[in-house]
Amino acid sequence: MKITVEIGNSKQRKEITDELGIIGEAARHATMAFRIQEIIVPENFDAKVNELQGTKDFKSIPGAEPVARSIFHEKGYYLLFHPNLFTKHYDNQVRFAIYWHEFTLIVNKGRFPVLTRHKLDRFANYFMNLYQLFDQYDAARKSFEFRDALVKNALDTELSETARADLEHSLMGNLALINNKPEYYDWIKFQQQEFQKHKNVSQFLSQIQGKISQLSFSIIFAYATMDHYEYLREKEQLISEAPMLDNNTRVFLEYFRLKYQEGSSDLSDGIDIMEAFWANFGIRFVDGEKSLQCELVPLK
Repeated sequence: MKITVEIGNSKQRKEITDELGIIGEAARHATMAFRIQEIIVPENFDAKVNELQGTKDFKSIPGAEPVARSIFHEKGYYLLFHPNLFTKHYDNQVRFAIYWHEFTLIVNKGRFPVLTRHKLDRFANYFMNLYQLFDQYDAARKSFEFRDALVKNALDTELSETARADLEHSLMGNLALINNKPEYYDWIKFQQQEFQKHKNVSQFLSQIQGKISQLSFSIIFAYATMDHYEYLREKEQLISEAPMLDNNTRVFLEYFRLKYQEGSSDLSDGIDIMEAFWANFGIRFVDGEKSLQCELVPLK
């Protein structure tokens, strides 16, 4: 595995290369369906993404740049880390968790099953989205476990103030999003009312899919954090009135906890749980005579 660092002076490049070597060492011992061809810390993140993807339109949002991106190539994965990670706002403990999160996502591509159906039906739709969410939950939990073990056993220290602040900042951001009733609950309810006028399912879905994805991932990241770091569990009280956190959501989260604790990658028994979870967002998918159909579930 090649490691390319395009930032810093020669001493800094060596330090970054040595730090990233932890991924190379892990890859040698992991069962991976897809190899990591190269790890890159580019000088210009957006330009490198466009170069490797063969695109021209990728552009990060200033202030919300991605910390990493994996790009599949016939030779294997290219794993890019944003140069901002190596500024004063991050320390090696924060980076260790990010490295392991991205590494786990690539490993999971070989662990998780791939559907070979020729059409998208109810099962396939829920199945793919269930795995997509569990992938992130699993990667988050494993990144915390790895980082904590490294800090305690190899570095013989405690979680740094920077790492603790990063955890809390990320968690509070996700909790604020979960609590944002006007942005999600009220918006979806409004779109349901609009649907009664235009009856256009594609238009309805285009208005809510992004919101559902954002909220689903925020729920996953928030609870992955609180499930691992018990001292942060008290923050859950901040979302006690969040409209999307009903019993269906709690069953969904408990299912993920159980699968993670078991080390299981078989989620075939979670289709109905995923369906109930998304019903909280006002949608249910059913098999129609010719294609997948979407039904509206009135929000309470």
